[in-house]
Amino acid sequence: MTSTATEEVLSFNTPHVPHENAIEAFNTILPTIKSEIVKSRHHWDKHEPKMWSRAVGLSDHELTAFTIEQDLVEVSSAATSYGNIILGKIRIPAVDDDEGEGFVHVRIHDPPNRVR
Repeated sequence: MTSTATEEVLSFNTPHVPHENAIEAFNTILPTIKSEIVKSRHHWDKHEPKMWSRAVGLSDHELTAFTIEQDLVEVSSAATSYGNIILGKIRIPAVDDDEGEGFVHVRIHDPPNRVR
């Protein structure tokens, strides 16, 4: 039987300010994160524009003008048999309006024995 990596199966630690290893893991795939954000917005703009409505008027570059060092504000992780799952909360600096700051939530996999 295959189990799914869910909160019910995994034991995530308490959300906290990212440590160096999380910053490094997110930086490793930063281009992919930014690309997926742009793809998500373009997809949802066609099907449900409300999803990214707070980013209306922002260029793709403005939307993804964040750095992991400054804008990864919170992480939580859990160990699995195939590495660590890291949940991250990334601030989108260009989204700051009457509703407050804008964030995206990202889930990444940090495999064991990754060359650092």
